Amino acid sequence: MPPALRVELAQYVVKSQRTSPELCMVTDQRADYAQQTPRERVFEFANRVRAQFKLPADIKTYLDKAAAVRFRKYGFKRAIEFIESRAQAAHAALAVLPEPFWCVNTEYKCARLADELAGRARMHLDLATKKGLSPLQALEEINEFTGLALWMPQFEPSEGEDDEVYFSIIARAIDDSVWKRSIQKQVIAAFENARRAAGMVSDNTSPYASYSACQWLKGRQIKQREWLEMMAIENELGEQFNMEDIHQASVANPVNRRNELMTRIAGCQEYADEQGHVAVFVTMTAAGKYHRLKKRGKYWVENPNWNGRGAQSAHHWLSLSWQRFRGAADRETKKRARLTYYGMRVVEPHIDGTPHWHAVFFMPFEQVTQFTAMIQFYQFQRDRDELFSDDGKPKTKAMQARVKVEVIDRDKGDAVAYIAKYISKNIDGYGLDGLSDLDSKKTKLLEVVNNVTAWARSFNFRQFQFQKTPSVTVWRELRRIEDEQEYSLFEKARRAADFGFFSAYFDYMGGHRVSQRERPIELHKEPTENRYGEPSEKVTGVTGSGITVFTHEHEWKMVKQDAPQPDAGALALSGDGHPRPWTSVNNCTQTPKEQRAAKIIDNAMLCLELDGGYSVSDWDDLLDIKTGPAPLHWVPEQYRDEFTD
Repeated sequence: MPPALRVELAQYVVKSQRTSPELCMVTDQRADYAQQTPRERVFEFANRVRAQFKLPADIKTYLDKAAAVRFRKYGFKRAIEFIESRAQAAHAALAVLPEPFWCVNTEYKCARLADELAGRARMHLDLATKKGLSPLQALEEINEFTGLALWMPQFEPSEGEDDEVYFSIIARAIDDSVWKRSIQKQVIAAFENARRAAGMVSDNTSPYASYSACQWLKGRQIKQREWLEMMAIENELGEQFNMEDIHQASVANPVNRRNELMTRIAGCQEYADEQGHVAVFVTMTAAGKYHRLKKRGKYWVENPNWNGRGAQSAHHWLSLSWQRFRGAADRETKKRARLTYYGMRVVEPHIDGTPHWHAVFFMPFEQVTQFTAMIQFYQFQRDRDELFSDDGKPKTKAMQARVKVEVIDRDKGDAVAYIAKYISKNIDGYGLDGLSDLDSKKTKLLEVVNNVTAWARSFNFRQFQFQKTPSVTVWRELRRIEDEQEYSLFEKARRAADFGFFSAYFDYMGGHRVSQRERPIELHKEPTENRYGEPSEKVTGVTGSGITVFTHEHEWKMVKQDAPQPDAGALALSGDGHPRPWTSVNNCTQTPKEQRAAKIIDNAMLCLELDGGYSVSDWDDLLDIKTGPAPLHWVPEQYRDEFTD
C-alpha cells in the first residue's frame, strides 16, 4: 500500500481496538453477528485496492494522498469508490499505448525502444529483400513484427498506392529518430491524459495541465537553453552565429511571436474597417461528454456523463465541425453566395484541460446571420441528445455553451482588444496582471501561463491559426529583403511588410476575395532532396510581378560553438602546452585522475538527466580524487552547488 493510505489504515486500527485484551478477544470471537474486526476490514480494503495502484509514480502519489483524505473524512466506502473510479480511468488512458507504461516512462526507455524497433524493422526488411517480396509485402511484414501502425497510424499499410509511397514509409520505419519522435509524442500525451483522468488537472490541484507536465516543460526549456548556448550555425564562408542570438531574433522568442500575432490581427482590423466589414467573436466548445468536470454554481464537480476520452478527441470533435462548416461556407449555391470571412482562431484549455476555440472573424454585416446559422448547424449536428430534453424542448444554456457568436460592439472595443487576452495567455502572459480565469476566479492568468504552454506542448495543439489571410511566410521573407526593388506591386508589398503594415500587405496581396494560390506574390522554391533521398523543395526567396529576389543565398549547417581560447600568459603554460606544476614535484598520474573525475561527472550528469539521481559509488570515488576545482568546468552552473557540497 502507498505510504499515506497505509498510515491512515494503521491509525484506524489503533483507534478502533479495545484497550483490554480480554474484551478484544471476546469481540474477535463474535463471528455469529457477521461483524468484522478492524484488522479484517483494513486487510479486505487493502486487498481490494492494492492492484489499482499499479500506475506511474506521480499518479500513484496523488491517488494515495487524495484517498487518504477521503478515508479519514468519509470512511471505507467513499475511499474505495474514489480509488477505483480514478484508477480505472487512468488505466484506460494508458491502455492506448502499444507497450506497458512502465516500459516507456522515461526518455531513456523511449530511446531504447525506438532503437530496438528500428533495428527490428531493418532486420525484417533484409529478410523480405532476400525472399524477393514486393514493397507492400515488406511493409506488411515490418508492421507485423514492430507494430508500426500502432505507433504511427499514418503509416498503416494499404493497397492501391505507388511503390514510391511504400519505399518512403519503409525508409522512415528503419530510422530510429522517427521512432523516437513518434513514441515520445504518444507517451507524453497518454501520460497527461492519465493524469487528467485521475483528477490531477483541476482548479484545486493544477489548472489546465498537471504539475508533472509543467515540470516536464521546465526541464525541457532548460535543456533547450543549454543546447542553444552550445550550438551555432555556420555557412560556407565560415561565418558563425550563436543559436541563442538567432533564437532571440526569431518568432521562436515568445515576445516576437506575440508581437507578430498582434500585428497581423490589428492589420486585419484595419483592413476590415476600410472594407466596411464587422467583427464577430466566436466561442466553440466540444460536446459535454468530452469534459471531465462541469461547473455547478461557482464550483467544479465531476461530470457523470464524461466518456473518458482524452483532450485530443475533444479537439478532433471541434476540428470536424469546423471542417464541415468551412466546406459548406466555400460552396456557392442557388440560394446563397459564398460566405466571406477572414480572421484567426485560438485553441486554449478549460480548467480540466478540455480544449475549446475562440475566434475573431471579419465579414460583411449582411452575412452575419448566415454565418451564425451555419456554424450553429454544424456544432449542433452531433450529440444532439445533450441539447434537447426528453420532451423535445431545447436546452438554451447547453446550446449557448456549445457555440456562441457575438457581434463586437466598437463602442466597447475592437477585435484586437477581444483577442489580445487569449493571445497573451497562450504565450507569455503580457498585460495579464490582476486578471483571473472567467470560469475560476481563484485562477490568476499570469500565474498559469506555463500551465497553458505545457498543455499545448503535451498534446501538440496548434494554438493559433489565421483563416483566409495572406501567407505569413511570404510576409517574413519580404521583411528579409533590405534593398529597394523596382517600383511595382512587389515593392509596395515589400515596403508594407518592412514597416509592419499588415493591412496594406493584405490589400496588395489581393485582399479577402483571392485564394492563396491566386496571390500575386508567392514563395520561390528550388528542387532538392530530403534525408531519405526523396524529391523535395526548399524556399530560396520570393517572386511576383516579374521580380524574383533570393533571400537564402547561403547554405547553413549546425555546428558546435567554438570554445573561448584560454589566455596563455595567465595560465603560464610551458613549452609543451601543459600548465607548470605548483611544486617542484611533477605528479605524473595527474592526467589519468582528471580523466577519471571527468568520466565520473559525465556519468553523474547522465544519471541526473535520465533517472533524476546519480550513482553513489561513483560519487564516492570522485570525492577520493584530489584534483582540485579543475573538473568542475564540466558541470553546468545550476548543478555546481550540489557537486561542491
